Amino acid sequence: MTSSPKRPQALKWACSGVLALSLQLGCGGPEEEPSPSPTVEHQEQAAEEAKPALRVESLEAIGLDNELSANTRSLLRVRLAKGQEGLFREVPLSSDTDKPIVLRDEGTEGDEKAGDGIFSAIGSVDFDSLRKEQDRIARFQEQATEPLTWATFDNRALVSERVLKPLSPELIQPGIPVPLNPVGITIAVKPAASLIITHGGVVNDPVRTYNPCTNAGNPAGPWTFNHLMTQMANGTVPPAVFTEQWLKLWTVNQSINGWTVPARTGMLTQILNTWPRVNGQLDMTKAPFKLVAIVNRLDLGKGAGPAGYGGGGRGGSNGGELRFVFAAVNRTGTCAAQPFLIIFEYGVPKSACSEVRTWAQQWLNLSSSSLVLGSAAYNTALTNLTQQVVMANAAPTKPNGSAINQIRTNDFMLASPWELREFRFDPASANPNLLKEGTVALTPGDALNNSTTLANFINGSTPGILSNTYAVPTTFASAPFLGANPKVPTPASTWWKAPGISNQARHQFSLNTCNSCHGRETLTNFTHIGQNGGLSGFLAAGMSNPNTPFNVSDPLDGTVRSFFEIRDRAQHLDSMANQSCLTRVFDSPLLSPH
Repeated sequence: MTSSPKRPQALKWACSGVLALSLQLGCGGPEEEPSPSPTVEHQEQAAEEAKPALRVESLEAIGLDNELSANTRSLLRVRLAKGQEGLFREVPLSSDTDKPIVLRDEGTEGDEKAGDGIFSAIGSVDFDSLRKEQDRIARFQEQATEPLTWATFDNRALVSERVLKPLSPELIQPGIPVPLNPVGITIAVKPAASLIITHGGVVNDPVRTYNPCTNAGNPAGPWTFNHLMTQMANGTVPPAVFTEQWLKLWTVNQSINGWTVPARTGMLTQILNTWPRVNGQLDMTKAPFKLVAIVNRLDLGKGAGPAGYGGGGRGGSNGGELRFVFAAVNRTGTCAAQPFLIIFEYGVPKSACSEVRTWAQQWLNLSSSSLVLGSAAYNTALTNLTQQVVMANAAPTKPNGSAINQIRTNDFMLASPWELREFRFDPASANPNLLKEGTVALTPGDALNNSTTLANFINGSTPGILSNTYAVPTTFASAPFLGANPKVPTPASTWWKAPGISNQARHQFSLNTCNSCHGRETLTNFTHIGQNGGLSGFLAAGMSNPNTPFNVSDPLDGTVRSFFEIRDRAQHLDSMANQSCLTRVFDSPLLSPH
């Protein structure tokens, strides 16, 4: 065995004290040319959003014990990415025991030199798991037909990639800086089993689903519309009343954030009037909605922060979302699935990194060669996952105790053109236990497209847009801004633009809107998952091989962008399931909810 090199000077200070665990994340912003803003409020908001997301270049651990084992006291050191010098006072991590660790660059508590851009602290490292990780990389290398790589993404854009190689055993020794690099092996993930599940053996499982056209299946099964709505109502009102109140929101004109949302009376003629009733109430066992897909969106939890610190830190807490996609069926005529999609989007009630890692491991296990997609064993394992999230009181602190974040709809059945809507609980409303229609995430009112108002907002928010730290306000320049029912008249022409703005900011903003993500920015024909389970090219490209790009030319200047949506999701799933929570510091938050 080679002799260990002399321990760094930092170890003298590292061994003398333990870091006080407090979190005061201080951020500045890069120098930018000032942009005119219509209001002081927007100037303040834009300044806050201009603060970049923390990005890490390297993380290393130096074992302080004589033997490196599962619980080794270590010096942790982080170097931030280029351009972030001086912007952050602290770097928070989450340990594998869910204890937060705060790294500082102050020349104390193990930090070798103040202000040198290297943040340090004492923490526990599981070197046994690290060694197993290297063995796993080696095994998959032998199976792979192409080099294993780790890709870095910035809100869906591929930034860089590096080849994955196992660390030499000689490197994992006391006193030696051991790099803790993010690792996610995409070939370990079967996307159709662990990410987007549309297999007929799942969505038509007679034990767990119900087909309203044939009356086949279990009308109270755990993946039925009836079950999800019953659990969501949670006894506050009868499920039939809860459901009808929600669906009737389509039957009247509404004013949402100052925008008029016209009624779509097809809800009455095509759904409610043909829905069988019992004693005057909707028969929930005959709900005219058929399961199309179950979707794991663990990736939406990236960069959420250490347990106990909310969303501002960096620790990989938050299990993202679990989604169910249903298509309406029109009982008249052929009773086929219709272009009216309902997407239940649940926030996974997992916060500590160790909980999220277990959650990820359970999803990754669905890709095991021992489980056949759609088999009884597979469906049982999947049910054990979904029931953790959809059952009543899964999220006791949320309205109705439901983990639901929002319900979205994509509709071309009730009226034309394509239209998106969003519904959620509003604890401040007169009926906090009922669903309420609201604004749609990150999407202004349609009338603002190609307007000076939109140009002023994008120009004043460009730093935040480019760093994925911006928000779309409900009002801007003293007028309604955030929209309520974005439309897609023709997918090929639906994208956001404005005069006098940078095209990169335009693209980033446009891609994050609901209607453009379902339109031109991703070359999508309105639905990413169609009523019969077909996937858009944006998703389908990576389902067989996550390394397959989906290329889209920019609608304004023709720039070709390569998207790897499934690769990003698969890589994060495998990394979350198998790596130390410390490496979650590399995660970049995904702003877009789509």
